[in-house]
Amino acid sequence: MNKEDLKIIFNRKKQKIERKINKKGFVKEKLIAGFNLTTFDQFYNNWFSMEKFEKGCFYCGTTNKTSEALYRIQRDGKRPDATRGGKRGKRLELDRINPNLPYDNLDNIVWCCYWCNNAKSNFFTKNEFEPIAIEIGRAIKKIMEQH
Repeated sequence: MNKEDLKIIFNRKKQKIERKINKKGFVKEKLIAGFNLTTFDQFYNNWFSMEKFEKGCFYCGTTNKTSEALYRIQRDGKRPDATRGGKRGKRLELDRINPNLPYDNLDNIVWCCYWCNNAKSNFFTKNEFEPIAIEIGRAIKKIMEQH
């Protein structure tokens, strides 16, 4: 993970307002949670470490290298493609352990694989999700053994 790639990840997680026009012509706005007060330099200097990144998914332990391999397997048509058109799953993602806390609380941010991030969503607490993550990790290992 180089600094430029990390900056891309950070910028994609900035808080924003999504505006859509519905069929009746009304504008609907939705706040997308993200970094609001934290700068990239604060994120990089106070949170990021290569050691944490290389440990892999906080929940199941899937590494970034495995995430990339699973992404390739899907994009090459060897498994059903769940990458949302190639937009997700290529690398570890940022997750809030407690989704009720803001991204600006850096103690609440962890690296997470795409599959755990989707499964945990904003529904499960960390403790509720742990047994699910163990099974996700086992399933990913089995898939990797087949490819």
